[in-house]
Amino acid sequence: MSEINDSHQKDTQKKRLILGVSVPVFIMGLVSFFTDVSSEMIQSILPLFIIDLVETNPTFILGLIVGITTALANILKGVSGWMSDKINKRKPFIVAGYSVSNLSKPFIGFSPSWEFVLGLKATDRFGKGLRTSSRDTLISYYAVEKGKAFGMHRAMDTLGAVVGSLLAFVFLFWAWSYSKIIFFSIFPGLCAIVLILFIKDVDPTKLDETKLKYYGEPKVDKIDRNFIKLIIILGVIEFASLDIVFLQVRSRDFISSGLIFLIPVFYLLTNLVYMVLSPVMGSLSDKIGRKPIIVSGLSILLLSTIFLAFPIESSFFSIFIIIIIYAMYGFYLASVDPISRAYIADLAGKNKRGRAYGYYYLSVGLISLGESLLFGLIYDLFSFVWAFIYISILLSICIIVFTVTDFSKIIQKEKLSI
Repeated sequence: MSEINDSHQKDTQKKRLILGVSVPVFIMGLVSFFTDVSSEMIQSILPLFIIDLVETNPTFILGLIVGITTALANILKGVSGWMSDKINKRKPFIVAGYSVSNLSKPFIGFSPSWEFVLGLKATDRFGKGLRTSSRDTLISYYAVEKGKAFGMHRAMDTLGAVVGSLLAFVFLFWAWSYSKIIFFSIFPGLCAIVLILFIKDVDPTKLDETKLKYYGEPKVDKIDRNFIKLIIILGVIEFASLDIVFLQVRSRDFISSGLIFLIPVFYLLTNLVYMVLSPVMGSLSDKIGRKPIIVSGLSILLLSTIFLAFPIESSFFSIFIIIIIYAMYGFYLASVDPISRAYIADLAGKNKRGRAYGYYYLSVGLISLGESLLFGLIYDLFSFVWAFIYISILLSICIIVFTVTDFSKIIQKEKLSI
């Protein structure tokens, strides 16, 4: 009888598909689209706004803001996911998260000091941390085919990033001020808030049978020493990484002041390369292994940081070079960001995967704080040359350590336990 009901439910869902996904998944895709239009409109110019706002040690202050807000978002992803499971509700976290983010960040443009920027950006990231885990869970509940659902959602999210960067470029070209552009982001943000209200919550207790089939009998697995070793190494990768805000700051030296409106276009290029190459690199990692892909991404980033360490005068040639560097950064993101998460799934085993990702996001959040602060401090106290040399040295060490570490035995061990 249950099989008949399941079949009837699937048939009903299929009649209500939009672009191959269920209506609620498509609506959540639209929510992410409008939210990313709003977010990326700000993010593509925010480093420039902060640098203009701060008189003393601007790059260090930028690193402080990036580090604190990134750490806050990553830590809250795990906490909010646990809380939503605890009360068996997702929609309150999703609505609250999107509302907090989209109503706070537009007012960054009116900030009289960097402290106000930090407070509002932290509020925005608090909202992101609040909503992300619950949103992904709700998508999985509404999905007819999970891979297609998450793929469509990611595509709409990335499309929003592209549109947001393009809008920032157009507004800068029209000589809008940073403040005016940032506040304009409230309009797509409001669209996202209205749309999310139409999504109904799902009672997860009705999915116990499905969850049990997928995860197996619940049991308390220990996160072993080898897995902690992987988390530490992936954390070192995060510490040796370069946040794109510092690339945006450095790229000002590659173009004349009259072409500053090109920076959102460069930012857009990174998003496009990331969007195109992510599924390609993911599929390739399934065939040849995760490590070669991650090492190739880190190597490309290393090459980029070496280029960025050299002084350069703005010219047609320098514009060409910075375009290449932004494209290389997109390759790095596509090779390291999603593949690291896949590595976690390989090594964690399904019965402890949730906690494993929790540890991973916690470590990334805490480590990114130190990485941004230290890089910004070196940039301001010494020069961009020493800052990028420092990152290059760290990356070189990281590539060597990651290359010589053998995780194949851990993967085999965990597969036997699944």
